[in-house]
Amino acid sequence: MKEDVKRTENTKTSPLRERLETYTPDIPSPAAAKATRLLMRLLTLNCPAKFHYEFDKREMKGRQVLILAQHASRNDPYYVNVGYPFVNPNAIMSKHNVLIPGMYKLLLADGVILKELYEPDFSAMRHLMRLHKKGASFLLFPEGIESTDGTTQPLHPATARLIKKLAMDTVLCKSHGSFLYGPKFDTSKRKGRLEFNFEILFRKEEFENMTEEEIYSRLLEKFRYNDFEWNKEKQYKYKGKFPLAHKIDNLLYICPHCKKQFSMHVEEDKLVCDCGRSVAIDECYNLLPDDKSDFPFERIDQWYRWQQSVIAEEVEKSDFILKEDVTYKVLNLDDLKQGRFISVGEGRVELDHENLRYIGTKNGEEVECEFDISRIPSAAINSEHANQIYYDGEYYQFAIEKDLRRSTRLMMAIEALHDMTDPERKKAREDAVRK
Repeated sequence: MKEDVKRTENTKTSPLRERLETYTPDIPSPAAAKATRLLMRLLTLNCPAKFHYEFDKREMKGRQVLILAQHASRNDPYYVNVGYPFVNPNAIMSKHNVLIPGMYKLLLADGVILKELYEPDFSAMRHLMRLHKKGASFLLFPEGIESTDGTTQPLHPATARLIKKLAMDTVLCKSHGSFLYGPKFDTSKRKGRLEFNFEILFRKEEFENMTEEEIYSRLLEKFRYNDFEWNKEKQYKYKGKFPLAHKIDNLLYICPHCKKQFSMHVEEDKLVCDCGRSVAIDECYNLLPDDKSDFPFERIDQWYRWQQSVIAEEVEKSDFILKEDVTYKVLNLDDLKQGRFISVGEGRVELDHENLRYIGTKNGEEVECEFDISRIPSAAINSEHANQIYYDGEYYQFAIEKDLRRSTRLMMAIEALHDMTDPERKKAREDAVRK
């Protein structure tokens, strides 16, 4: 059986499903906003941040603004909320990030605007414009996902268009050390220097005479970040339960010497390859190779970018195809007490130049799902290191559980293939790292 990838009717309507189907975001409830800020303050106590403001804080109280924030780490929403208490913004969030057991009711009371990752969402835009007229402020993470490698992720090409359309006083929140405190490749807690800086990026009076290109250029110039480059100079130390190399082979999986993939593994504070070469990672995230004379990288992000170029060359081959055995998971819209994601099948994914396919089972039936690569900018990795996409309004998660490192390769391959079909997205990816 081949399954059309589109919304399916669910005969059983759980209270959660019903609530989502009837949900319309509104101005945040003051009580909910207060409770959320208190909760998020508690969640940041483990690693307090230094907050800096390049404006008079008294002037910002109650002032309608659009807050644009970097998303270096999964923890950033907590710190942005705590660091900017002058308004209670409606946050634009993906559904899978909202449906957190024990928190989703609070977030809905906060008026979050649900947005499907990478998918055109006219409903979200309508809610934005409606709430804008009611005097709402907004919080947006333009990258859409948290950083994979501690550097800027591509800014959606439509971001400048949205900023101009809203024409609001716009505040930029920049961070330093956020990825180093909470890297995507490892969910274990780490402590170290963490800074958040708030500045006014645009004043609403400017937009009348600014083009989208000028807006994008200023945003990009101010928005770019690189935590590893920053700490190469600062040399702040980060410490956790495990050495900083813990699980970094989920990120760095190609040996720069023998060029083999998935030949690297972690031994305490070192990445060790089967070829015998190794590199230690110290408390400042410095790379300390066993032989400095022929090691090609100074920083972790440079190593990751090189891997991207290796995969980009692979996918250009005419006979390219990638296959992986996966567990198929979906959002749990019936009982969040059992967790956000539930397994509904097993099978394999196949990736070629045109499509990503899932061939396997779903709820005990044989299915085949096909996803047009031109519509998938990425298959972002979540906290469980599984690949996830939205497609025609549905959430799909594919977990390569036998080897989590392979999820990184699958994501890179999908991004490289998509960029071959989408010059605008390719430019955004290049712009993110170019200085």
